[in-house]
Amino acid sequence: MKVSYHKEIVTDITKVKGGGWFRRTDETNTITFYGASFDFGAAKLEDIRKCIEDGKVFTNPDLTHLIVNNTNFSFDTGFEIIELSVRSACH
Repeated sequence: MKVSYHKEIVTDITKVKGGGWFRRTDETNTITFYGASFDFGAAKLEDIRKCIEDGKVFTNPDLTHLIVNNTNFSFDTGFEIIELSVRSACH
């Protein structure tokens, strides 16, 4: 979703482990996470990986619209892009 500040989508600040940006590449159906949140700092690679593995990547603050449909995920460290996972459409 598009917001000016990450704090606009937070429902429980005690559960925030960081933030950042993402870019979508339509040709490869890939979402790449990178950077840091002004409000919460950078998310750790391990936390991002766990969200993907647990199927908890959402497009809205109500946590009702999952990102699925064979989406690839990666993490850009600024030095390298780490492939994380491919979400299955049947998840």
